[in-house]
Parts: sequence; C-alpha cells; structure tokens
Amino acid sequence: MRTVDRHGVRTLARAGACLLLAAVAAACSRPESDSPEPAAGGTLVVGIPAAPDSLNIYLARSSASLLVANRVLPRLAEERLPDDRHEAGLFPLLAERWETEDDGRTLVFHLRRSGRWTTGDPITCEDVAFTFEVQTSEKIAWRAASIKRFVESVECRDDATPVFHFTRAYPGMVMDANDLHILPRSLRERPFDTWREIDWNRELPAAGPFRLGESADPQEIVLERHDAYYADPQLPWLDRLVLRVVPDPAARLAQLLSGDIHLALALSPDAAAQVARRADLMVVRRPRPAYTYVGWNVLDPAAYRDYRAARLRWCDREGRSHCPDDPEEVARLAREHPHPLFGDARVRKALTLAIDRETIVDTVLLGEGEVPASPILAPLPDHDPNLAPWPFDPDRAKALLRDAGFRDSDGDGTLEKDGRDFAFELLVQAGNRTRRDAAVMIQRDLARLGIAVTVRPVDNSAFYPLIARREMDAWIGGWLTSLRTDIADLLTARACGSEGNNFGSWSDPEGDRLALEATETLDPKRRAELWHRWEAVFHAQQPYTILFRAMRLTGVSRRVHGVESMLANDDLAGVEHWWLEPGR
Repeated sequence: MRTVDRHGVRTLARAGACLLLAAVAAACSRPESDSPEPAAGGTLVVGIPAAPDSLNIYLARSSASLLVANRVLPRLAEERLPDDRHEAGLFPLLAERWETEDDGRTLVFHLRRSGRWTTGDPITCEDVAFTFEVQTSEKIAWRAASIKRFVESVECRDDATPVFHFTRAYPGMVMDANDLHILPRSLRERPFDTWREIDWNRELPAAGPFRLGESADPQEIVLERHDAYYADPQLPWLDRLVLRVVPDPAARLAQLLSGDIHLALALSPDAAAQVARRADLMVVRRPRPAYTYVGWNVLDPAAYRDYRAARLRWCDREGRSHCPDDPEEVARLAREHPHPLFGDARVRKALTLAIDRETIVDTVLLGEGEVPASPILAPLPDHDPNLAPWPFDPDRAKALLRDAGFRDSDGDGTLEKDGRDFAFELLVQAGNRTRRDAAVMIQRDLARLGIAVTVRPVDNSAFYPLIARREMDAWIGGWLTSLRTDIADLLTARACGSEGNNFGSWSDPEGDRLALEATETLDPKRRAELWHRWEAVFHAQQPYTILFRAMRLTGVSRRVHGVESMLANDDLAGVEHWWLEPGR
C-alpha cells in the first residue's frame, strides 16, 4: 500500500486505482513505467484546435464545448462507439441502472446518491427534470432539441429516481433520454432569456471529476479537481487539466515536440508521423465515428429558388415570421425538377467510380483511414458487412455517362448533354486542408473523364448557409455518427427543406420506407435487416460519394498514463483515471 497525502485527503491503495466504472474499465491497464502505481497530483496540458463557443453546453455549437462539458457536468450514461479496444454501448455513469415499464414507453433511471455539485447541493432527480426543461425551452433553442421530441415528460418518484415518459416505444429511448449533460436545478433562478448574457466560466456549477477554475489567459480553460466526484471521490488523480487553445496545427505539433503540452489533439497524418518517430512520444489512434463525403444536389437550384421565393411570399401574406420549407414539397420538387447533372443516379454512380478514393486515403491521409461503403459505419450491427465500396473503375464510369447521354460531341475535351457542358462547382471549407486537398484530387480524376470541376473554397461562415439554401451543385461535407442510426434525419424526404439536413434533397420511396420502419423497429435483428436493405438502396443510388473515414490521431507524451481509455468519440474519455509520471 502507498499513501498519497499531498492534499491531506487521499490515502490510496493500488486497488483503488481500479475502482472504475464499466465505461472506462480499459483505463486500468498497468502503466508502462518503472513505477507500477499512479502518482497523484500534477497538471496535464492539452492542446486543442479551437476554443469552446460557450461553456453552457445548451448554448454551444462547438466540439470543444463538449470536451469541457464531458469533464465538468454529470451524465446518466456514457455512449461508447466500437473500436479495437472498446465494446459498443451505453454504460452507467450517474445512473447505476435503468429499466423500462408500461409496455416499454416509460424509462426509469436509478441515480447514485454520492454526487454533489460544487455549490454543495446533492445531485438529484430534480436536476434531471430541470435539464429537460432547458432542453425543450424555446427561449434556450437548443439546436438538438429534436432528440427529445418523443419524451412526453420527466417526473421524480424520489430524489434518486427520474422517470422518463415517452409517447411511444422505440429503439433509441435510452440514448435520447441520456443526451446530453445534466445541469443543476439552482440555475432555475436565472431566467432563460438571460442565459446568453451570463459568464458561464464563472457561474456554471460542476459535478463531474473536474470543476471550472480561474484563468487569466482567455486561450486556456483551466479545470481543477472536484473533490466530490459522484463516481469515486478519490478521483481524479490529476490536480488540474488545462485545455490550451492552439488553432494552428503546426504550432500545436511544435508545443508537443517541445514538451510545452502533454497531449495534442487532432493531429494531421504527417504530424502524427513526426510524433511516432520520437521515443518520448506516442500516437493514439482511434477510428473516428465520422465520414467525409461528396454530396450531390439532386434538385435544380433554380427550381428551389423559385419555390423558396413563393414560400416566403405566402408566409408574408399569412403573417408568419418563421417560414420553413415543407420538406415533402421539396422532395417532390426534386423529383419533378431534377438537377441537370446529378438528378440521374447513373451519373452519381459514375462519379463515385471515377474518383480514386483509395489514393485519396493514401495521399491525403497517409493511409490513416479507410473507404466506407455507406453512411452506416462498421462495425455497428446496422451495417451490412457484406456491402463493399464501389471500386475505382473509370472505364465503367465512362460507360454509365454515355448511357446517361453525356458525350464530347464537339471534341473540346469536355462532356456535354443538351447543349450543357458537364461542369460544376465543388464547395469546400477553406480552412479544412484535408478536404481542400481531396477536392483537388477529385478535380484531377474527373477531368480525365471530360468533367470540368471548379473547386470553390469558402469560409465556414458562408459554407453552411450556402448548402442550407441549396445554392450549390456539390459540396464536401462530413457527419458524425453515433450508436443511434439516424439516417431518417439525413437522407429521407422528411429531412428535406430549409430546416432539414438533407441538403442534396435526395429521397427514394423504398429507401424512405425502410429508414422510417427501421427507426421504429424494436427487434434488433429485424432492425438490422431493414438497415441492410436501406444500404443497398443508398449503394445503388449514390446520393453521397463516401470519400473516407479518417483516424482520430492524438499525440501524447509517454509521461501520461491511462490514455488507453480514449474513445473514438472523446479524446479525453476517462481522463479522471489518467496520471502524470514525474518528469524524467
């Protein structure tokens, strides 16, 4: 037994280091050092690419905000995506267990009674119920509020038993109840319409393993040890966790190489190669729960502009200030007024066959990635493991384009049809080097077939409004995935229109039916069968050309122990169990 008494409060045995939740059990692997036991204390400095836009997660949009929230706010459970070290699923955190009642429409959680907020108040069911008020408040306008659309109410049987009542039973109930973090009921005293003016860096109570600390540097978020962590009051091992904002990837790498930071998030493949050559550093690789794709707009932009103008005139006559599209109407418009290039599935498939995606992975990602077959990523059970990505086959692509009526009739090197050249703009975010490089390779591949692509880099501030208004031919985008297969909110008729995420307006009657049925099917085997059939429709129609799934690359000093607990969807997962070996 070893005694650690730096704070006068921690007397720990080695066994105490392994009192872990199931969610982060992998963090208990024996540290690779001469010292077999964790060392309490120290400050871990992490270089992150962007600052949180808000420390209140329900006002935030950035992944950096989520990185902080995961450390300072409690969650009922942890969502873990599958990778080579971790089993997929939802694992208990604040909730010790849960079960369903009332024909599956009621979900009952049982909370740990050990947690306290930094205000001294215990974490109770009232906090969970208050958080549901926040999530569904129009004044807060949480951008993911649709997650709660089937939650009818949240009641408290007692202080430790929140009960979620749903309008119906469906597969993703636990995930929908769990998303996102719990806020303290004490914040009810602050009117929701004042929340955007609050300095949450000073006024956000915490109940995770860390609490917000003070920092004179606006580019450093300081998190300090919280002595009343609900999972284990002996944790975390660290005294402080500093998140240093280093937007420039080269500067982030330089600080890791110099020892100014212990972890560097979001390494580029070439930076990871440099880190791997250093004996005192290592690279942690996780398959990202995300994919990058080329989206093809199947709706004629001119037809959509006319529809949108008419829609606005109608709303004005009706006195409606909020004027969203009718999603089904936009889907119908796409069928009746297809894009002159991409409205034809043969053309979209030809473009996929013509893009050498494996070479993009090898060249742009230096091999740190793969080409998926569909937006449902392996090894999730909803993905059909027998479905293979389309190969690079320019000859077959040429044949499909000929079948679709595209020929170089005038001998100028560019295909045309009905007097229109096969030429289009490919939108890409100017600040995303990986996507810019991929766009240049796509431009080269398609030029060999007689297709003229103009790569148009635009700032983030302009990129999303352009695709939301359907003012594009094609774009390079990306989606994060989760345990919940949410294709119905991405690639069906109901996701078309100004408030949906189906920017390309593609829908297929059979595909829509399969996606909607799968979303509501409780039986896992039947649900997987439905998604496999949906994947076959996607594969044939190619509304997206899936370019790659990149690895998440994190550079780490070998002084940091326990990083095995990193998850594909959270670089700092299990950081409460990490410890910092004294300098050597």
